[in-house]
Amino acid sequence: MKVFNLSLSTRLLIAVSLVLTAFLGLSAISLNNAFESSAESEQKKRLKNYIYTLLTAAELNEQGELIMSNDLAEPKFSIPNSGLYAQITNERKIIWQSPSALGHFLVLPFNPGPSQEHYAVVDMDAGITLQNLAFGIVWETDTGEEIDYTINVAEDMSTLREQTAGFQRSLWYWLGGTGLMLLIAQWLILRWSLRPLHDAAVDLHAIETGEHRRLNDQYPKELKQLTNNINALLDHEESRRLRYKNSLADLAHSLKTPLSVFRGELAGSRDLNELKQTGYEQLDRISTLVDYQLQRASTEGKSSLLAPVSLGEIIHKIISSLDKVYQTKHIRCQCEIERDAYIHADEGDMYELLGNLLENAYKYCHSQVHIIARSVNDTIFIRVEDDGAGIPMRAEGFVIKRGHRIDTQAEGQGLGLAIVSDIIMAYEGNINLERGHLGGASFVIELPRH
Repeated sequence: MKVFNLSLSTRLLIAVSLVLTAFLGLSAISLNNAFESSAESEQKKRLKNYIYTLLTAAELNEQGELIMSNDLAEPKFSIPNSGLYAQITNERKIIWQSPSALGHFLVLPFNPGPSQEHYAVVDMDAGITLQNLAFGIVWETDTGEEIDYTINVAEDMSTLREQTAGFQRSLWYWLGGTGLMLLIAQWLILRWSLRPLHDAAVDLHAIETGEHRRLNDQYPKELKQLTNNINALLDHEESRRLRYKNSLADLAHSLKTPLSVFRGELAGSRDLNELKQTGYEQLDRISTLVDYQLQRASTEGKSSLLAPVSLGEIIHKIISSLDKVYQTKHIRCQCEIERDAYIHADEGDMYELLGNLLENAYKYCHSQVHIIARSVNDTIFIRVEDDGAGIPMRAEGFVIKRGHRIDTQAEGQGLGLAIVSDIIMAYEGNINLERGHLGGASFVIELPRH
């Protein structure tokens, strides 16, 4: 199985298991090393204490010879093969050996020097390994003569190894059990933590099957932005589907009239030229209807996923083109556009909206057009006015009416304002028609910035 096919919970569980195993393994090694170091240090302390015990039991006789008491404070020195051995030497000559070493030949280090200590691991016969401490002393006789002695105390390391092995078994037992419980707890935590993602997948499947329309709102704040964007995308797509559906229905309804006229002319007219003229008129009308409904259906509409576009840049490009088209009118265009006049919208929709408004202003003005674009909080305000004759009072209500169809538009306004009205409606904005300061029409548009 490829790693890319693993679920998030499986990946996290594998990662946590590896990290936990490495952590517990390193902890076990560290604790074991610490225990071995502590046990070895403790053994060396015991050996030094045994040295002091032997020194208290040693004395010189009248001949200046070192003799040891038979009653030693540590009973292991008197028990054969007890694992604790002692030996006193002088110039490579064994002066005394503990009864516990009976039957063993101890090859122990010699004098390390006066008041010096020397630790060494010594291998004996029969595979026995000893930890030995050699301690050098100088004994002064009654005559003032100084005699060098070396006291060797050795302890079998099997006891230390048994303690270490027992500690290792306990350590691995407890760490293994703790690791298993931590893995189980981590698995439960991961299931609980990743539950919202599982719920989101279930909700998305329900949306695919048609059981739900949107994701529910009961998600943690870390997923809130994601689910809100998904809901916004779903709403946007549903809105587009609805616009396509309505546009097709409106197109079918709008085509009935020109087709009926054409059919009637075909059935009743005998003048070929009159029939051709009527046919061209109705075909032009059908073409205009199709263009309008296609533009209406392709409008993106409000969506939180759209990137911000600059209204100032769009307006200046449109004005640059219109100045060339209406060059003979010598139109003076004044722009007041804020630097931060940005809106999250489809760039094509904004070109269509502003292009239609500005083209109308250039077309019906005498010589002046005034454009204002500014942002207030989360709203973009756009005003386009001209010094033309304005829109007749009887047509003002129809021109800005939302959803108004082309076949009932005010005379002379064409498709432009109908498209503008539909785009503004798709973005949940507002459009108002006022009397401008220049004397002509003034369109005021409000659009949500996001």
